[in-house]
Amino acid sequence: MKCLISAILLTLTSFTTYANSHKCEPLDEKILNQRAFISRCLSTNFYSESLKNNVDLNIFFPPGYSSQPSTPYPYAIFLHGRGGDRDSLVYAGGLEAFDQSIRSGGKPFLIFAPSGGNNYWMNGAISKVKTADMVTKDLVKYIEKTFPTSKNKPCDRALFGISMGGNGALQIGLSNPQFACTVYPLSPVFRTPAEIWTPESNSSQPKEDYYSYGVGKDFEARSARHICQKLKKSGSERCLPFKNFRLEIGSTDSLLIDTPDTKKFIEELKKAHPEFEIGIKDCDERSVCEKHKDCNSHASTYWNCRMPHVMKWLNEQFK
Repeated sequence: MKCLISAILLTLTSFTTYANSHKCEPLDEKILNQRAFISRCLSTNFYSESLKNNVDLNIFFPPGYSSQPSTPYPYAIFLHGRGGDRDSLVYAGGLEAFDQSIRSGGKPFLIFAPSGGNNYWMNGAISKVKTADMVTKDLVKYIEKTFPTSKNKPCDRALFGISMGGNGALQIGLSNPQFACTVYPLSPVFRTPAEIWTPESNSSQPKEDYYSYGVGKDFEARSARHICQKLKKSGSERCLPFKNFRLEIGSTDSLLIDTPDTKKFIEELKKAHPEFEIGIKDCDERSVCEKHKDCNSHASTYWNCRMPHVMKWLNEQFK
């Protein structure tokens, strides 16, 4: 009994350490084989043939993870926002929310959070950096070869992301309709050609957007709005090919004003797809909003507040 209590205290202490440090421990097979009582975030990297480089990666393992489960684990891929990296989901309260969603009776699944730079999670038109291929080809290959996850099953695979990553989740999902059944953009940003910096413009927008999107036909091939237009069937405004979809953004998010197409596109998707939850969804924690005036803005306070709902929803789709 003393050993069992010690093990529980050790794993709970480790969980608290992860939550407070916002860092994940190096991936170690010995750690995985301990069958800990808590969810864990472990760090590693994998080689991306598309990028010709190693990519840093965090992995969330559920409580009691087994390398030989009775049934393969479904999994989700998280795409971070501009300036973020593989640790962004931990900063957004993802580990705690993930752990709670499974402890509450949810189905165990894995989460993979790669570092993707500021390339909008697409194959760059001008930069030629193949970030989308890194996700859809290299990362998936690594996941399904290395871990006991479902193989080649889109409905056991989800995409979700924040801000730039929210855009990336939708853009990748629309460009690859058979990749994932479940997509969840949180606080996504959608741009028009006029907002993109070019060498001839005076735009204050980040130059990475230009190197990722390009202009003209290149932009249209990478814009979620334009891809959506191409997927619409004659006489219909519907374009989302997903079985499960949810999109949330806070009511005071600056992108609703600073990038006008964000609000317009979200409203159009909501009207065309009433079967999905799409649109404004504010923080429902009164204590959080009393303490933080930015509780519904484009900020970590909002994402931390909504993350339990994100994890619960993802878990329900895997059920």
